[in-house]
Amino acid sequence: MLGMAALVNAEEFKCPEGAKDSGYKPGNIVRWCEIERDGRLLYHGPVWRWYRNGQMQGKENYIYGNAEGEWQGWFENGKMSSLGSFRDGSKTGLWRHWDTAGSIKTEVAYNEDSNLKTDYYPTGHKKAEGKTNKSSRSGKIGLWTYWDEVGKEKARCDFGEGLFVLPNKACRLIAEELEPKGYSRPIPKGLKARDGKASIKIASQVYEFTTPSGWVADTDAGRKDDTPLVFYPEGSAWRGSGPNIHLRVLFKDDQSFKSVIEREKQNFQERAAEYQEKQQNPGKTQGGKDYITKIISYKPLIKTDSPFSIVANDVISESISFFDVSNLVVLMLILTCNSESDMNEYLPIIAALASTLHNGPASGSE
Repeated sequence: MLGMAALVNAEEFKCPEGAKDSGYKPGNIVRWCEIERDGRLLYHGPVWRWYRNGQMQGKENYIYGNAEGEWQGWFENGKMSSLGSFRDGSKTGLWRHWDTAGSIKTEVAYNEDSNLKTDYYPTGHKKAEGKTNKSSRSGKIGLWTYWDEVGKEKARCDFGEGLFVLPNKACRLIAEELEPKGYSRPIPKGLKARDGKASIKIASQVYEFTTPSGWVADTDAGRKDDTPLVFYPEGSAWRGSGPNIHLRVLFKDDQSFKSVIEREKQNFQERAAEYQEKQQNPGKTQGGKDYITKIISYKPLIKTDSPFSIVANDVISESISFFDVSNLVVLMLILTCNSESDMNEYLPIIAALASTLHNGPASGSE
């Protein structure tokens, strides 16, 4: 049976204008606000959850399906388990997590490019502190320190902007024992120079392209998409209606060039429907590096609020060039177009851009 506190809380529940209240009655374990948008029902407003014993489990908040505002969580014994905020579906600011006894367990300060994580022992002493990469290559970056239960330093490692290999025992200890397990691979950085050159820096290696005439090289527009370097026609924009070119980095993980390409194909097919490869052409860059270009088409799977995905109506055409630049990484240069006719028009651009790739100097501006 629900306790008096849960009943009082339920009376404080209020949906925003236009949203429908799911309703409340004794025995509920969840109450929510919903609204219809673009033919789908979405959470919009507060969502409250209870344990079976009536103890409040969590208070959430949404705006048209996206997590927004303060979120609170409790253990079944009534102790707070977590407190933090969302902005547009992503965690922001300081989040705190406690154990069932009420002692602080973890604090995470969420920032635009990285998160600062601090773990604590039940005594209140710091256990570990360091940053994690916020991109899809999530893992430890920067300086990490690890202490024992009485405050004595156990290990220290500077993971920098990501590593290919762990340099010493202290780094291995921190990587293997502390969450998140592992460490970040080198974070690619896009660089531009005034002579029309554009490059990507991966650890100590720099790979340079010559920007096509009439096109713009942009090292900022693709950051939210984890894309360090993009190209688009002058007067257009990244992810605009016209053609777009972007660069991605694949780590070999001791696999061959051919195996990396096949791995990427398999991963991609899980996120697309009606996948077709129309042709595959080999080539060489100015610096003598091998590359393979594929022409593909597919329908993307669109993420929804249901546990299922739907297939988009429009077919997307892409040219993907894989560059075997080192024994550690493969570069992907991707041209995306709205139609097959557009693809044929812009293929010479991607071919010219691909042929200019070579190892460049470690200079330029981000």
